[in-house]
Amino acid sequence: MYALVFLSFLLNVVCLYSVFNLRKKLQQQSASNDTRISEEVEELLELFSEEMKLENERLHKMILKFTEEQQQKYHSTVVNENSPIQSVETQTDNTSLDDHLSKDTNEVLTLAQEGYNAEEIAKMLQRGKGEVELLLKFYR
Repeated sequence: MYALVFLSFLLNVVCLYSVFNLRKKLQQQSASNDTRISEEVEELLELFSEEMKLENERLHKMILKFTEEQQQKYHSTVVNENSPIQSVETQTDNTSLDDHLSKDTNEVLTLAQEGYNAEEIAKMLQRGKGEVELLLKFYR
């Protein structure tokens, strides 16, 4: 009888030892999974930030190119308005400019060329003064 109790006690100790070992291995595996997941997330964030940086650079170049084109068109329009005869090329530039700009923007630019200031244009078109100033800064 004592032998059976001793055997039972011995088996319980072995089971407890096995449970603790399995728990320890599970915790180690969980920790390694956590580090692996955090490394993957970090790598994805780095890739995303690089893509955003490239996209921002591309967008910046597009904006610079667009503003240069608008300035060239504006300067060519101003130069041609001073001369008595307008060339066909300038007329095409004005038409393509009209295609790109909305009706409100055209009105703002037209009034500005006629000599009105931003505050007067804003009152005439019932727009905000800041909005009109922004359009004038962007398209001049």
